[in-house]
Amino acid sequence: MHFGGYPLGRDAMEISLCLLTYNHGHVIGEVLEAILAQTYRDFELIVSDDCSTDNTWEVVQMLASRDSRVRPVQTPTNLGMAGNANFAASLAKGRYIGLLHHDDIVEPTLVANWLDCARAHEEVGFIFNDYYVRGAVAHRTERRGFQRYMLGVTFLTEHLLGGWGCPVRGTGLIRADCWRALGGMQTKFGLLADVDLWMRLARRWPVGYVDVPLIRVRHVRPADYPKSYTAWSWDRLRTLYEIHAENLARVIDRTSVRGRLRWFYFRVRVTAESCKWLLYGLYRRRADILDTSHAGAVPFELMFAGWLRALFRTIIRPNT
Repeated sequence: MHFGGYPLGRDAMEISLCLLTYNHGHVIGEVLEAILAQTYRDFELIVSDDCSTDNTWEVVQMLASRDSRVRPVQTPTNLGMAGNANFAASLAKGRYIGLLHHDDIVEPTLVANWLDCARAHEEVGFIFNDYYVRGAVAHRTERRGFQRYMLGVTFLTEHLLGGWGCPVRGTGLIRADCWRALGGMQTKFGLLADVDLWMRLARRWPVGYVDVPLIRVRHVRPADYPKSYTAWSWDRLRTLYEIHAENLARVIDRTSVRGRLRWFYFRVRVTAESCKWLLYGLYRRRADILDTSHAGAVPFELMFAGWLRALFRTIIRPNT
């Protein structure tokens, strides 16, 4: 049996890589070349273009003509990251779905390392790894130091719900049956839907981790890329609050004293985070941050945050 010009054995269609792309024609070629240079070669690569308006689709088609492992597809309409992920995954034939993004450069051993972990721990819901991160000034290596195999609920409560940052940077290997059991990403969470996905997966299945930096995370977006993906906003912060609230509610018993205390502590954390950004807006005299701060309001924050919003807006705009 052959697939993509390479002989396959018992591992045929073990993995479907799903590369999500939109308006990245300037870099998508090198991203694809790095994926196709994997030491483990027996995979299908679904490149899902979310109705790009630049030359992304043309570049993808050109590379697909050279390597039949590449399956170029286009969404029927622009779906955003979460919708595009669901669209691509619905076409996957493999036992595992590897989510990849159009900025990142992967190391040649990424897929091999992912599959080594998956084969050693077949019960895990997803696997992620360490990263190289390209910063504005310098590059750094993110080494998390997690265990290769972790209880999902422990990872969820200690590392995903324990702070506002997410140690999983949007890429990972997911068991296809787990993806389908959850219904994929929840599109209501937009560009942060992957954060919610890792939380829901961890609540139900163990988590795998590779302690090697296998992906170079980059943000090489064109100047006209949607601001919702490139700029901080209260809308994004509110969405993050909602993701945490929804997933925290699934793992605590709010009828118990311990559960109620845990929920109150979460409300304090939400309030503190909002107040941090309000203070930043006041200190920097950023009327745009203070004027739009109502967009970050959620029903489970403490009233103090609302009072501070009103007060700071009055201070920075005394005539309004």
